[in-house]
Amino acid sequence: MACRGAIVPRPVDPAKDQAILEAATELLFTEGPQGCSMEAVARRAGVSRVTVYARYANRQALLNAVVQACVSDLSVGLDVTPRDALGVRGALVEFGQRLLAFVHSDAYWRFVRAIAGLQGLSEQEAALLFQQGPRFTLDRLAAWMAAAERAGLARFPFPERDAEHLLGMWIGLDIVRALYGLPPQRDAEATRRHVVEAVDLFLQMHDARSII
Repeated sequence: MACRGAIVPRPVDPAKDQAILEAATELLFTEGPQGCSMEAVARRAGVSRVTVYARYANRQALLNAVVQACVSDLSVGLDVTPRDALGVRGALVEFGQRLLAFVHSDAYWRFVRAIAGLQGLSEQEAALLFQQGPRFTLDRLAAWMAAAERAGLARFPFPERDAEHLLGMWIGLDIVRALYGLPPQRDAEATRRHVVEAVDLFLQMHDARSII
């Protein structure tokens, strides 16, 4: 029983949480950081500013939540260490395809150009977004490779270096093309083939067993 006079916190409304996160994601990836203010997110989500601030202390916390959600979606295939070498290949192909589909999206390209100009973004915010996005993705892939190495499924003696190598094989000049406002050089099918070929070449270089 609550004490007399005590303030009983209201239960969190999952629907409002989801609406806020979706609104922030849409604004960040369509209008860039400068368009992702707490007020704009509240309007887009159909909630009050008080509701947004009750969940996120400031814009940086909200931006971090958006980036973490995106990275989590990309990393679905890296949640579990595979049981065999074929599973290593399958997980990497799935991750690569998810990653490039995201990188090739119009929204992400607008975001990259906004980040490049640091429009509406402080240096601290930019650094934290890098840590929560690209850096976290690299660390997640490196940790997964280390687990595969321990399981004896492939040789990744330097997981962080190996993860960065594979990410570079996948992405190539894609980010540079985005900065210049140029469209992706591959369509969906060509991208799928590129991911598979890069994974197979990468695993051959690292002595994965029975991958094909």
